Order: sequence, then structure tokens, then C-alpha cells
Amino acid sequence: MQYKEIHFDEIDSTNTYLKNTYRLLDNFTFASTDYQSHGKGRNDRIWNSDKGENLMFSFLIKDEPLLKLAPIISLLSAVEVAKALETYKIKDVSIKWPNDVIIGDKKVCGILAEGELPNYLVVGIGINVNQKVFPEGLRRPATSIYNVLNKEISISELKEKLFPSIVNNLINLDSNNYLEYFRNHNYLLNRRVRVLVNNEIFIGEVIGIDDNFCLQILSHDILLHIDSGEIEIL
Repeated sequence: MQYKEIHFDEIDSTNTYLKNTYRLLDNFTFASTDYQSHGKGRNDRIWNSDKGENLMFSFLIKDEPLLKLAPIISLLSAVEVAKALETYKIKDVSIKWPNDVIIGDKKVCGILAEGELPNYLVVGIGINVNQKVFPEGLRRPATSIYNVLNKEISISELKEKLFPSIVNNLINLDSNNYLEYFRNHNYLLNRRVRVLVNNEIFIGEVIGIDDNFCLQILSHDILLHIDSGEIEIL
């Protein structure tokens, strides 16, 4: 399936752009940029990135069957990013539920899905590609493809790998393949975590991912199936 791409030298936020113009744009329109002045992370956090060093983009979903999968689109997107990273022979790639891609113990990619259902969904993805130095005091230590491989990677080449893969695999969705990959690359598996859900805190051990892509946490002999929430590793 074809997709459309719009590229900006600089913009406030590719997520914001697609949210504001979704009525005028086609399904699977990608907006990418060299620099975001107001890049977004989860819970109104700021996503900082050096200009021209990383791959920052968002894509628009207006397809009704995919909109019904909105709760798991971030996870599916994380699988696509992780698979793309592995094509560069990067080892120890994993996914931290629900929306981060990790290399070793460092974050290389963050994902933020926003939308107005049932009208549209926007998925924003930031991948650290060639940035070498990251700010101190980040919630999770960061890395980049460059720092792992010790060489620069073509951002346009990464786009050419990733964009068609996202479109083709989401349109021809095989949930079992996504689920199998995620279970085999679950960064939180066997870790003790604290999760905040609806202002209630649970503490337990992550034991897996269920068939609905929910995080399974064993807490005081109770098996929880978490479909959303803030996760903190203890």
C-alpha cells in the first residue's frame, strides 16, 4: 500500500501538525522533521533532540479497522521499530511496555499515540539515530544507533526501511507475529515493578504479555492484566 510523506526542516511537533490537519490528509500520511521545537513525550513530557541527528516522525491512521486497535497501536509500532533496528545487526533490542524501545538498558526510541476516536489516531515516534551526547537527568538513560554501532546511519535509509514496513504490516495485520515478537523481546519480563492504574498502586513481578497485549503482573498471588498505566521498575 502506498503512503504519503511530508517533511519539514523544523516544526513545533509532527503529532500536533497531523492532529490539526487530519481532515485534509490521507490515511497513512507520514510527517517527519529535522527538528521539533516542542516535541512531545508521554504525560506532557518534552522530547528533546539535536537538529538533523535523529528520526522524528508521526503517521496518521484514519482506517476504521485499525482505529479499533488504537489501544495497542503503540505496541505494534514499537515492534516495527525494534525489527528495523535489528536489521543493523544491533543486539539486545527489547520493548519496554507500553511504548519504549530499549537497547541494553538504555532508551533508543519513544512512541506517543494521540487521537480523537473514532475519527483519527496519530502515532509519533522518535528514534535516536546519530546523536552522540544526551542530557543528564533523563528519567531513563538514553542511547543511539551511533553510540551502539560507533558509526553514522543514514536517516533516509532508516525511513525507507521503516515507513513501508509499518504500512504493509499494519494493513496486513498478523497479531500472532507481533505478539510472539513482543513476548520474546519483553524488557520487563521477570522484573519487579510498581504500576499506577486509576490512582491505585500495585507492586508485583511481570510474568508475561497476554493475548490482548496487556502486561501480566503477579501481585500478592493476584494476576493483574494491565492495559494502561505508568510503570516503574523497582
